Amino acid sequence: MKLRGELFFVKQLGLRFLGLLLVWMVCRIGFYIFNTDAFPIGSVWNFLKLLFFGLRFDLAALVYVNSLLALTYIIPFSFRKNLIYQKVQKWIFILVNSITLIFEVGDMGYFRFSFRRAIGSDLNLIGETTNMAFQFFYDFWYLMVVYALLVVLLNFIYKKTTLPTPNIKFNFIIQILIFPVVIGLLIIGMRGGIQLRPIMSLTAAQYVDDMRLMPLQTNTTLSLLFSVQQDFIEEKKYLPKEEEAKLFSISKNPKPQSEFKKENVFIIVLESFGKEHIGFFNDYEKSPTPFIDSLMLESWYFENAYADGVRSTQGIAAISASVPALMDNALMFSPYQGNRLDGIAAHLGKKGYSSGFFHGSNPGSMEFERFSKLTGYQNFYDRTAYPNQEDYDGNWGIWDAPFFQFTANEVDKYQEPFTALLFSLTSHHPYYVEKFFEEKHPNEKPLLRAIRYTDFALKQFFETAKTMDWYDNTLFIITADHVGKRSIRKYKTLVGSFQIPLLFYKPNSDLKGKNASIIQQTDILPTVLEYLNYDESYNAFGESAFDTLADKNAYMYSSQIYQILNDSLLLSFDQKETIGVYNYKKDVFLQQDIKDKNYPVNTLLENKLKAVIQAHHRAMINNQLVNPN
Repeated sequence: MKLRGELFFVKQLGLRFLGLLLVWMVCRIGFYIFNTDAFPIGSVWNFLKLLFFGLRFDLAALVYVNSLLALTYIIPFSFRKNLIYQKVQKWIFILVNSITLIFEVGDMGYFRFSFRRAIGSDLNLIGETTNMAFQFFYDFWYLMVVYALLVVLLNFIYKKTTLPTPNIKFNFIIQILIFPVVIGLLIIGMRGGIQLRPIMSLTAAQYVDDMRLMPLQTNTTLSLLFSVQQDFIEEKKYLPKEEEAKLFSISKNPKPQSEFKKENVFIIVLESFGKEHIGFFNDYEKSPTPFIDSLMLESWYFENAYADGVRSTQGIAAISASVPALMDNALMFSPYQGNRLDGIAAHLGKKGYSSGFFHGSNPGSMEFERFSKLTGYQNFYDRTAYPNQEDYDGNWGIWDAPFFQFTANEVDKYQEPFTALLFSLTSHHPYYVEKFFEEKHPNEKPLLRAIRYTDFALKQFFETAKTMDWYDNTLFIITADHVGKRSIRKYKTLVGSFQIPLLFYKPNSDLKGKNASIIQQTDILPTVLEYLNYDESYNAFGESAFDTLADKNAYMYSSQIYQILNDSLLLSFDQKETIGVYNYKKDVFLQQDIKDKNYPVNTLLENKLKAVIQAHHRAMINNQLVNPN
């Protein structure tokens, strides 16, 4: 009985949060009612699940915005019983949550313009278009009525959750002990649990099967809180839209001449495999990639392939969804993570493909599980899905060799056609490999030994896959997420530091030979879709490698500098002007800047880059990554 009395203020605070969760649930219902056409719920049960799992997002947001209120309840001092102090608590409760409700209610109307929960840059837009704000209030006057009713509900709930203060003397020692416990619980609430990364908008992907439901699963407050901590991009207006459209467009409208080929698509992404580490392209005394070298001879391979970014998260977005890394944050960690997005799995899902994303990493690693669902993958497999935890490397996840075998066996259970993405991890610092392999190659440099190990794992994977019925009907794409540690000088340049391997392999086919054209990771998606004779409109930042008439370029971004490559020139652009042009074919180490030569091609390259940046930023800001058709 004594302890129950000591927990009075904790109980009172808990009731406040329960009341607020009820208000936010009403907001979610209202959000759905005002935007019913945007959310294909399917059944009452699905809607109830959305409401239930939405509590996790709402609690995280509410703990953030009510942290001051929570502190007033748990500080271990006797003045908490003072009537004036309690009135101040009430006004904190009403004021803070009334302000927060402005954004929740306002987004009920704004959503139909953005099709995502509002982010920080949307607030800037309101300030820049005050006249449009007045028009918004005029068009959605009824939202003000909704807001007023919710504020009334706030007051009602505060009154109903107010308990009479017990007439006891609180034990200061016990109150001191309660304080850190409650603080710990509040921190867990803010994070949305004890998982690796705090909850954010992208987390909603794990709770919904249809990615269009993501905005309904989360809330505007959490979206704003997360996004304001991130770096926003500004819409660029380098070129008139008509000129931009002539130079670059993300809209693809394929018109295949043959029927769609229901072939399986298997993408294998190798961690940190720069072109430098592929023996086929370099003069190693003993190649660290004997299997990949042999596969090159049976494949359609590209000797001028480039990564779009420098991090795994950027590479996966470019490979699976044709979204380049043209901003500081990877898409999945940016303010735009709530944007609608289609990937290879989503497009092929329309054709009846099953799909799986395989990465033997620890749970929550790089948010790949949520991102994979966002881009259409139906199944996700990480370290927890692997049956034998004795194969855990103690750092990143499951060793490549056993996880590759697991992947082949899991895919063998799929109904054809299917698409799968397998992302390796052993070839990552600290470059540990399985003990038997280390003993077999004791004197090799750790990095090259790790590369050799993953090549060995890849060979075993193909040997297993060859025994399975789906193998002959599968197009394999092998590439890298980004370039890793470099040793050879030519791979340390602005060009070499983005060079990666890329090959397309179809067993027993004539898809073979060298391609010398420029290609980058964003080109993989349109290349695969054209290969399959895909016939629906889609958006992509890349171009099909089969399109011999397309202007082939690679573009990258790092440290506030944009780059664009054609078949011989590298142009660097600081967002205002060209700061360097190099003929990287003749001048491998980029020592002779030829930007002042005033070649017409310099202007053409700069304008092409401007068009790409302009299209990218507009699509990100306005949630236009998905084709409207």
